[in-house]
Amino acid sequence: MDLEDYFVSEKGSNHQLLKQSNHNLIKRHIYRNSPISRVEIAHQLGLTTATITGMVNPMISSGLLRETTAQADETKAAGRPRMMLEFVAEAYYICGVDTGPYRTNYILTDLLGNIIAVRRTNQPLGAYQVTLERFAREIPDFLDETGIPREKILGVGICLPGMIDGNADKIYDIFQEGWTEHSISTELGERLGLKVEVENNVRARAISAELFDRMVQAEPFAYFFVSFGIACQMIIDGKVLYGQSAAAGEIGHTVVQRNGPVCPTCGNRGCLEALTGERAILQQCRDIMATDTPTVLKELCRDANRLTMDQVLEAQKLGDKAVSQVIEDAIEYLGIALANTINLISPRSVVLEGRILSTPTNQERMLRIVDQYMFHIHSGMTDFTFLPYDPDRGARAAASVVVKEFLGRPL
Repeated sequence: MDLEDYFVSEKGSNHQLLKQSNHNLIKRHIYRNSPISRVEIAHQLGLTTATITGMVNPMISSGLLRETTAQADETKAAGRPRMMLEFVAEAYYICGVDTGPYRTNYILTDLLGNIIAVRRTNQPLGAYQVTLERFAREIPDFLDETGIPREKILGVGICLPGMIDGNADKIYDIFQEGWTEHSISTELGERLGLKVEVENNVRARAISAELFDRMVQAEPFAYFFVSFGIACQMIIDGKVLYGQSAAAGEIGHTVVQRNGPVCPTCGNRGCLEALTGERAILQQCRDIMATDTPTVLKELCRDANRLTMDQVLEAQKLGDKAVSQVIEDAIEYLGIALANTINLISPRSVVLEGRILSTPTNQERMLRIVDQYMFHIHSGMTDFTFLPYDPDRGARAAASVVVKEFLGRPL
């Protein structure tokens, strides 16, 4: 993490600004590196131990932090064990909401991202007013069901697909009616009496990977996500990349096949989503089912309109040649796109998530394609991590957005 963005010299003239900056810096550092001692914090941040003590003691008194004893192998010298600081997981709880083209899921986590309760629904993302009313009903009902006192709820995080700037609370486009004319953070927050944060669904996953899972050990960091659409969100120099109109990372709308199929989302021809998104793959498989081509899909799914990615992957596993070709072609385009990203930003670490990338066969093919097309200097320099499919990951990621805001919240 680049500390220059948060550090204000102790010689600064504005004492309150200095105090606020150091408070947030220390709070973030403890969250990301706990358990950690006061001496370690002071040394790593270049602050005095007196400053650290003055900042952490009120957080201990309030129940936000607690002291623990260092493990035996961490205490090198004889004598009094080192006292370590860590966040109290049960100090606060967060409601995360993940809504998209397939479903809406609700989750309750503690302050450290541990899952406490889950509610899954089949309700997809809809028009703004309809979704607002549904959230206003279902979120309080879910929270009441968990039994957590309302004063312990830190906030509600909502992630959804589209061009969203969570820092500026601005929705540029999510391809659904009414969303750009309203602020769901403000309107839903007033309904619930809680702080509400909104963020792009894949950018939230990158934030969760950093805060909850501590996967961002080196930068640049890229989170490559394949679902209905495709995105590659990045953390560079300690910052989640937004860009103009919050469209950074929308790799799914880069054109990879000239005069290819029309993308129903962006309207261009031959973009990555139009060729490799789950919607595109399902349609290609439905087209196979409509012909005389031999396929086990007809046995796995009697109604082509109800075809799922799980059934497509099962057909591939069973050796369906036509389906396997669709998957292989999709992975080749995905691999080329990721290789281009690696050539552009040279990430130290890449996390990959998606149903199509959930099997060892497809993971191996993806890595082969990436290695084939990326510049040879990057070979062996990038770490790749494939995440298993988890229906609750998006809602948990939404919760991390609230934690991100909390760590930068004023005293």
